[in-house]
Amino acid sequence: MTAAAARLDDPIEHSSALGGLLAGLAIGAGAVLIGIAVIGTGGLGAVALAAMVGAGAATGAGIGQLIGSLSFACSETGRIRSGSSNVYINGKPAARAHLDNAECSDHPGGAKTLAQGSDSVYINGQPAARVGDRTVCDAKISAGSPNVCVGGGTATTDAIDPEVPIWLERSVMALGLASAFVLASPVLVMAGLAGGIAGGMAGHWAGGELFGEGSDGQKLMAFGGALLGGGIGAKGGKAFNARYEIKVQGFGSNLGNVKLVPKGRTPVEAPLAARPIRGADGRFIKSTEGARLNRKTEYPSNYRAGVKEKVLDANTIQSGKHAGKVMTADGERVYRDDPRLTIEHNKPVVEHWNEVGYNSNRAVRNDFYNDTKNMSLKLRSANSSEGAKMGASGIRYRQDVGPNYE
Repeated sequence: MTAAAARLDDPIEHSSALGGLLAGLAIGAGAVLIGIAVIGTGGLGAVALAAMVGAGAATGAGIGQLIGSLSFACSETGRIRSGSSNVYINGKPAARAHLDNAECSDHPGGAKTLAQGSDSVYINGQPAARVGDRTVCDAKISAGSPNVCVGGGTATTDAIDPEVPIWLERSVMALGLASAFVLASPVLVMAGLAGGIAGGMAGHWAGGELFGEGSDGQKLMAFGGALLGGGIGAKGGKAFNARYEIKVQGFGSNLGNVKLVPKGRTPVEAPLAARPIRGADGRFIKSTEGARLNRKTEYPSNYRAGVKEKVLDANTIQSGKHAGKVMTADGERVYRDDPRLTIEHNKPVVEHWNEVGYNSNRAVRNDFYNDTKNMSLKLRSANSSEGAKMGASGIRYRQDVGPNYE
């Protein structure tokens, strides 16, 4: 940083950042309250309404503080009242950090020490003060020498009491965050916050490079970067929310109990058949569950896509005079589109049901039903089924699978 050298009688100024924050706080809250009064609550509860007012107040405070800190809102509040006894700039005593002071009408009750100066140029052993350097009351030196500049970074020799108290800034931020957590999901808020911080830092750096440190351009670019980054972060958080959910199972200190689970992908097992009740005669008592438990509803009515083609391909003759035809389990050779062709299970459905099907979920039965290794081709006859062998000679379905089975 290179700036004009400060001297005795050069002016200092304060911004209106504090007044802007307080005014914005009131205007933001008031605007939301007026909106609620005009439009109505929309069925929102007291907590949500309070959060809306809080969000409006915090937003207004931030905008008000920004506007109040710009150069047009600054005003002269005093002048430098001491300087070096043996170093002069343009005929005036040079101002030094830590040793010299200024009077400030915004903070009566004594002179305010110059708290900053160059970290590479020293006068009488202390940093040379320049335009832009601050006093302990956070006033800024606003004018200096017309033809002598001092370079170097900024050295702070005394503690500075900021124009806007830190506790007030943190309170406004806490109010905004608390309101956001009520009105939006935690992921959305945290993503927006992270994006806002990153965007603000990037804007602050770019503004400093383009317009200079502490300039209006830097402040506006930092604010714009925070808005842009926060919007992008919130959009990313919304997309994350649409795809994932965070599940916490119990308490833990190493976050091992926190799980990230894709939404809509949790497998749902088909319910097992309800255990039936037998009557005094030993037969099952009928119930309203009968239709669901009937074995005809427990297996698919059609094969999966591509299953028939796989069975036909597996039984297609590859060479010779019958090449292109298919061979049935009984050794008959027919064309692939012969209307008499049917696909039957080698192991009947009834056997699978009696072994595992009666006590398994729908997915297991579907996999068995569509297993091409358990299928063969036959020519349809009066006794064959339409695409599946449900029964087997001399074998009955288990009787402990439902009230309607006999």
